[in-house]
Order: sequence, then C-alpha cells, then structure tokens
Amino acid sequence: MEKISRPIERRSFLKGAASLGAAVGLGSLVACGGNPQASEPNAKSSSASDKKRSWETAPDAIAESEISETIEADVVVVGAGMAGMASFMYAAETGARTVLIEKTSSYNGRGLDFAAVDTRVQREAGIAIDKGKLVDDLVKSSGYKANGSLIKLWADHSGEIFDRLIDMTESDGGQVTLGSGSSASADAEDFTTRTYPTDHMFGGLVEGPLALIGRMEAAGKESDGQVLYDTKAEQLVKDDSGKVVGVVASKKDGSYLKVNASKGVILATGDYGNNPEMVEEWCPLVKNAEGSVYPNPDVNVGDGINMALWAGGTVQSGSHAAMVHPIFGGGAMSTASFLKVNSNGKRFCNENTTLPGISNMYMTSPDRVVWSIFDADFEEQMAKMSALSNYNNNTAGPLTKYFSEGKMDPANPGSPTDVVNLCLDEGTTVKADTIEELAAAIGVPGESLAETIERYNELVELGTDEDFGKDAADLQPIKTAPFFASSLTAKVLVIASGLNVNDQMQVLGEDDAPIDGLYAVGNVMGNFFANDYPICAPGLSHGRCLTLGALLGNAVATEAKL
Repeated sequence: MEKISRPIERRSFLKGAASLGAAVGLGSLVACGGNPQASEPNAKSSSASDKKRSWETAPDAIAESEISETIEADVVVVGAGMAGMASFMYAAETGARTVLIEKTSSYNGRGLDFAAVDTRVQREAGIAIDKGKLVDDLVKSSGYKANGSLIKLWADHSGEIFDRLIDMTESDGGQVTLGSGSSASADAEDFTTRTYPTDHMFGGLVEGPLALIGRMEAAGKESDGQVLYDTKAEQLVKDDSGKVVGVVASKKDGSYLKVNASKGVILATGDYGNNPEMVEEWCPLVKNAEGSVYPNPDVNVGDGINMALWAGGTVQSGSHAAMVHPIFGGGAMSTASFLKVNSNGKRFCNENTTLPGISNMYMTSPDRVVWSIFDADFEEQMAKMSALSNYNNNTAGPLTKYFSEGKMDPANPGSPTDVVNLCLDEGTTVKADTIEELAAAIGVPGESLAETIERYNELVELGTDEDFGKDAADLQPIKTAPFFASSLTAKVLVIASGLNVNDQMQVLGEDDAPIDGLYAVGNVMGNFFANDYPICAPGLSHGRCLTLGALLGNAVATEAKL
C-alpha cells in the first residue's frame, strides 16, 4: 500500500476553525450488519409504533461501483475535535499511515478548562493530588456505573500526555496556567461536593481549545498524517470475519471515497445532544433544560452512535450523564447558595451544591421555575458564605453571558452589586420593598413565600438547618429591604455518555463481545460517566478526551494493549 501524502496545506490555528461545536465527523451511516438493538436493554419496544428509530435499521450499503477513490491507511479517525485530533497525532507519530476525516470544513473545539493529574505545571505550583481518592470519588459519583479502569487510565496517564501538550503550547508562544477556584472544596467531607485542582487553562473560552487542536493537527501532518475535511463518513466497512476494516465517506462534490483501515477505525464523533430522538431515548431529563450552548445544529447529532449500532454495537447501560450547567443566563447570584424557592414559593433542598446539582434543581422543579431569594445585605453576606457558593457564583449564572458579550471583563468582573444592576436592567433579577411585592413580581403565592422566608429566618437564628442540613455559613437572613429574586437557568453543554466500550475502548456488541477493529473515544464513548457529569475534577470532559484520545491513537497504531 502506498504511503499517504500530506494533503492540505497547514492552516491558521484559529482562522481555520469557524465552528465552536464539539467534535463530530459523521453523517448518515450504514454498516454490514443486522439490527444490533433488538435485545439491547436500553432499547424500547417498537410494538407501540411502526415507526423505527434511526439506529434500528441500517441503510443499504454503498455499492463498490459508486466509490470513485480508495485510500489505504492503517488507522482511520472519524471526527476532528479534541479526542479525534489527539488520536490522529499520536497514531501518525508512530509511523502508521493515519487518515482523519471530518464532515465540517475544519477542526472543532470549545470550552475552557482541561483536567489532568501530576503535570509539571501542578508540580511547579506545589500541587499534589491524591489520585486514588479522586478516582474513587469519580466512581462513586457514577453510582458505580462507570468503568473505573477507564477513569484510572486517565488519572495514570494524563500527566505525561499533558506535559507533552504543555511543551507544544509553550514552544508555540502560548501559556498554560492552572484554573482558579477548583480547589475551593478539595477538603470537603462530602465527596459529592469535593473538587480537586485538576483544571488547566490552555487559553480562553474559544481560542484556547482551538489553538490546541490546531497544534495537534500540525504535528500529525508533520508525521505524514492526512486530514480530509468536508468528508462525511457514510458507512463502516466490515470483512467476512466481522472486523471493521474501513470507512466509506462522501465528499463535498457528492462522490464517494473509501478509506481502508488495516489496524482499526476510531470513532471520535462527539455526542448526541442535538438529536431529539436519542435524547428522548437515553437522556430525557435534559429536555427540561432551557436550551443548549451548541452553536451548530448540524453537529453532535449522534452519527457515530448510529454507525456503531448498525455495525452491531451497543450503548452503555443505565442512566446517561449530561453536562448541564446554570450558565449563560439567569439572574445575579442565582448560583450562590442563597434560599431557593420553586413556583409554589417553597424551599425544597440544601442550596449549597455543585453546578450539576443546581441544574438538576431547575430541571426537576415544577414548571422549571426556581428563584434565588436574598436581601439588601447580599454583598456582605456573600463574603461569609462557603467557598463552593462563591466558586459557583463566580463561574456560572449570568457572568458567562456577560463575559461573552463583552459587558464584563473576566479578569475584573466588578462587584456583586454591579452584576445585580445589570440583571435588574435585563429583568432576570427583580427587587421589591416587601416580600408580598416580591412574590407578586415573580408570580409565586405570597403567603407561601412569606411562610418560607419566615421559617428560613428561624433557621438562621437557630444556626442550624433542621430542614435540609445546609451549612450555617450559607444560612444568611432575609430581613433587610429591598428584597431580590433572581431566576435560575440550566443549559446543556454536552451529553458525556455513549457507546458501550471496554477498558481498551473497543466498541462492544451483544454479550459485551468487542467488535474487532472498532474503537470509540471522547463524547461518543460511554462508560466513563453515568447519571450526572461530576464536578470532582473540573475540566474532566476535555481532559479525558485528550488523554484517552492520545493513548488510543498510539495503541491502535502499534497494536498494543492499554
């Protein structure tokens, strides 16, 4: 087989990446195989309806006569996001003939922080993380539904992978810093609210991730890897033994291309958050979110999952984990641990919880209405509240929206009063001179709200939350007029669950048997998270994409075990 030539001239790291969507590289796909979901435990019976879901019937295979071009490769990566590009770079650097295909016109990335353990940046800062304890917390956070071996794989190798990426970044003139605030709750007794200082910043909200992906693309190309944009995978190819040996893709001009993969195909196609059918099936709670932050409706549509299921694969069992945060909206201090009430004007929980917990408050409350209630002394009270409350307030709520709109400077966001005033102008925060007027302004029963606040003030005086067990520091009185109410929101970032894989990241079929030649990594991969996206390791979604992507690319290319 001929060696693949370097195809496309190197692009600018940022100019070539217009979309901020998470990685995806597939379209409507087919594979040689029957209906793999007939006995899959997550699949609902279709007896109630004749309409079958997209993954239940594979389209007809594309005929060889329709394929106009064939490329020989050792490793094919589908999807040019963080996980896919890490796989591409590490596979190409082994000398394996590596081809990456992506349906959009450039690589894709978004986000802010990246989680790793034992990097040189951490060591230089004197930060040591108890790796075993962190892995245990992550497994516990999944209700023991996640594959602890995959989590340990990230924890064991993220330091060395990140050190390489840090060196690449610094040699290109960039800077890697540690995130601020993630150690705020590192010593919390409750593992559900405990966080570790894992987050690394490779730059800002947009330019950082894109620049990092661009650097990996350049390194892969320098090792003679080939990147094909505007190339949409349409079909997995299997040989007579059932091994996945390639991908058929369509090009922008409508012609078909086949890329043979002698060693394996790696799916790195992103999640299914933009696919209502899959959301309904596997993660229905997120339908209650106010919306998503996906900028492109054509990506993150579950293409990779369809392709794998048509090839005989399965999805992870149990509840899928969505990353839903109270960001890009809501009122001032809505994510701080002030009193929360629902549409009935009643308190319903301990308000001092993590961002996923706050989002779940919103998604499970009647009418999806939650208000944060506080009084005129809010600025003084915030200084007394827990580290977790202040961390949530400084990293979520309306601040993210104002930062992106240029109304506030992330380096100098101003005082809580400044945020309140902005939110009052927008109507996401309201104020009133009396509790009765406040209740009327937010549309909750006045008598109920008054009773809730009266009881809350009793608990403040007592110094103990007998109702929901909140820490005394977060029990702040609501007595001084004017009174304020801020609306809460919740938006989907990603659904971080997907295909059923083993600890080698092989896609599993019925009876958990691996499908030879087929792998998954990143958000299309399941079994790393379950139930909820945990807050234990800030930046973990990106961190596991980079680390496991790199490890998988190298392992498939060298035919080694992880």
